Amino acid sequence: MRLKDKAAIITGASRGLGRAVALAFAREGADVLVNYACREDAAKEVAGAIEGLGRRAIFYRADVSDGAQVRAMVQAAAAALGHVDILVNNAGITLVKGALETTESEWDRVVAVNLKSAFLCSQLVAPIMIAQGWGRIINMASTAGQNGNLSGPAYCAAKAGIIGLTKQMAREFAPHNVLVNAIAPALIDTEMLYWRTPEQWKETLESIPLKRLGDPNDLAELAVFLASNGGNFITGATIDVNGGIYRR
Repeated sequence: MRLKDKAAIITGASRGLGRAVALAFAREGADVLVNYACREDAAKEVAGAIEGLGRRAIFYRADVSDGAQVRAMVQAAAAALGHVDILVNNAGITLVKGALETTESEWDRVVAVNLKSAFLCSQLVAPIMIAQGWGRIINMASTAGQNGNLSGPAYCAAKAGIIGLTKQMAREFAPHNVLVNAIAPALIDTEMLYWRTPEQWKETLESIPLKRLGDPNDLAELAVFLASNGGNFITGATIDVNGGIYRR
């Protein structure tokens, strides 16, 4: 088991990519705090599945764009699991609006959930990792932050910010053996894609050299690698998981 007896916090873990990563970590021997914002039943299901794999799990409701709630969540993870070795900043929302239609409040919320949350969670988890001399932080970026797309200006800007934040934290934390990397997925089969029209779906699939959507497990396997000793000399990287799309 590549993550035997490690303890992880995964934000936005009740569904989609977060759920897939949580279960992959558990299969590799990790205990997991399953963070969620509103889907308690789904978070309970994920926690139950983790326990079914023989690992400890807690589900914890927190708005990860709020510093006080993040602090309480990290404290709960450390108390319940004994330590925190891995953080996956996965929580995210999108808003399919153009730059001329996006309101100030919509911009603020999308940036807070996608970017500010990664900063807050990392800032509060990093001291634990630094003290123990080992840690892995994985930030969920997107090809939207590399080339812009239909996901809207706030989402694209936030995901570009994730890439910059990853590079900065990787340099700052490297002397303490705390590695920070980002994953940039594109077109993974989750609810975040389901706003597309039939015409947009056709165009989407035609744009992917592999001619299929990504499966959440495709990304989860990479997250396991980065969180394990396999990624011991990788930090500050943004790794594409996009089926061969290169439009930068």
